[in-house]
Amino acid sequence: MNGKNYAVIGLGIFGYRLAIELFELGNNILAVDRNRKLVEQIKEKVTEAVVADASDYEALEELKIQDFKTVIVGMSDNLEQLILCVTNLKKLGVEKIIAKANRKIHEEILLKIGADEVVLAEREMAERLAHRISRPDILNIIDVDSEVKLVNVKLGKKFAGKTLKDLKLREKYNVNVILLKRKDNPIKLITDPNIKFQEDDELYVAGDEDDIYKIF
Repeated sequence: MNGKNYAVIGLGIFGYRLAIELFELGNNILAVDRNRKLVEQIKEKVTEAVVADASDYEALEELKIQDFKTVIVGMSDNLEQLILCVTNLKKLGVEKIIAKANRKIHEEILLKIGADEVVLAEREMAERLAHRISRPDILNIIDVDSEVKLVNVKLGKKFAGKTLKDLKLREKYNVNVILLKRKDNPIKLITDPNIKFQEDDELYVAGDEDDIYKIF
């Protein structure tokens, strides 16, 4: 496997699914949990699965956890263990620590003690669901940074037969159209500004979220 090396600590719903997805994307994955049953369930679906107490410094050191460029901590149900784990990962010199939190106050604590990024999974899921329900043409939103989003949109009738030249999305809205997915065809990079869109085409566009909503 030629992908990156990740360790996922805590195999609840979030960590379990994340570890498998990362592995299926071609990465080397170490999955860690205190629950032997969960470790047994995932061991055939990742590179390696280990039973260990991730709040214990020596246990993490024995796993050589510092050799992993990124460690994702999904044990958000127990704040004390989560804090100990992140603190120990920081002491061991892990380059990037991503932690899952259940509350905003926990996010603030984790960032202060050394987490590089904190995921509020339930909040993000709620936001995505709200967007999907209220804007059915918006299929997916990916955060590139705080200002730029990559958004997967489905085109309606008003776009049928029009080209990028006709729409002038970059000139009018500073929105860039990058990829096109047409039914029964693979996704392709858009290089021809004269290509005519069809109803139900899917586009991947980048720009400010509000600007994208104005168009689609």
